Amino acid sequence: MKYLPSLFGVAVCLVSQLALAQPAVNRVVAIAQPNAYDGPCPATIEFIGTIFVNRPARVSYRWERSDHASGPVQTVQVNGGGRGVRTQWHLGHPRGQVFHGAETLHVLSPGDAYSNPAEFTLVCH
Repeated sequence: MKYLPSLFGVAVCLVSQLALAQPAVNRVVAIAQPNAYDGPCPATIEFIGTIFVNRPARVSYRWERSDHASGPVQTVQVNGGGRGVRTQWHLGHPRGQVFHGAETLHVLSPGDAYSNPAEFTLVCH
């Protein structure tokens, strides 16, 4: 009599393979604080991002600005759920003019994922 694997064993194997095939990073979000600044310059806008994972992962990322500048590549260990990361943008602008900017959190590995643009408005006095 030949041995045939049980359907349960096959199902467990397939579920395990599917879990490994899914990307570890499943969502990336970012916000700007404050998202509207009206006051003396230079000013500092802080960007707060969260990287969400569906399994523990070592994540490499960088912040990318709307003026096309990029921050350094950084790496964090995300063990479960989400992990917060931050950066700041120090800037000024001609007095009275409105400046609209944003930073996006770009996950480089594992996978390739982007947050929403964390937008802000700046008016210098």
